[in-house]
Parts: sequence; C-alpha cells; structure tokens
Amino acid sequence: MKRWIAAIVMGIVLSSVTAVWATDLRYVDATQFKQWLSEKKPLILADIQKLPDYRKHHFYGALSTAAYPVKSDADRAKLSAVIEMYQKTGNMVVIIGPRGKASAKRAFAFLVKKGIPQDKIVILAGGIHDWPDREMLLDIAGGCA
Repeated sequence: MKRWIAAIVMGIVLSSVTAVWATDLRYVDATQFKQWLSEKKPLILADIQKLPDYRKHHFYGALSTAAYPVKSDADRAKLSAVIEMYQKTGNMVVIIGPRGKASAKRAFAFLVKKGIPQDKIVILAGGIHDWPDREMLLDIAGGCA
C-alpha cells in the first residue's frame, strides 16, 4: 500500500515538474534575434555561460551571470542581477546559454518562479553554439570571436 501511495505521489511530482518545463517555454531564433538587435530593441541579455566561455564569445551588452548549469541554489542566485534589471526596466529577457537546452530551461523556470512573466522571457534557440554570425560575437577584449 505504501509503495502504491509513493508511486502516485511521485507521478504527481513528476507531472508538475514536467509541466514547469513544458509551460510556455518560448524561443527566439537567430533571424528574429538579429532583427531585435539591429532595431536596438530594449532587451536584457542574460548570458548563463561559464565565465571562460563568456570571455570567448558573447553579445555586446550581455550580462554575464555565469549561472551555468543552473542546478544549484548558488547557480540560481547568480541570476539575481537579471531579476533586478527586469524589475527596473520591464524589458524582455533573452536567455543565452551554450546550446539553449536544459540549463536555459532551468533559468527560464527559475525566472518565472521569481515573478518575471513567461511572455517576457525567451531562450535563444541553439544558444551561442548555433549562432550563425560568429563575427557578431565579442571576446573579452572586445574584438571579434
């Protein structure tokens, strides 16, 4: 009987976790993101890459959070600057991760949990890895990557 109850509870927990992951995750593709950048759309570029990777390639104006892999409380705490910027500006948040997958999804879920509306957050599809215009990325010295 205890196992049966445990199985039901686990099923409920897993379905709620899945719902968080699947709930209105929004992505922006490279074409649309490039358009936003060229239009100078007010955005908060939340770069979650590890610091060495950020130094190798990042977008101008991106906020380095070094929150990757966004699994621990310490990782999530690194996103506080993003939350503060959103509270001040209300601008759209673009999560930029290595590949735009699990870590970006965890960052998305955490930012929603902290009060940023889902419709104000997008994940860069494919992350930095799939960014087609490498010449747009900066290295730590401000040169082209």
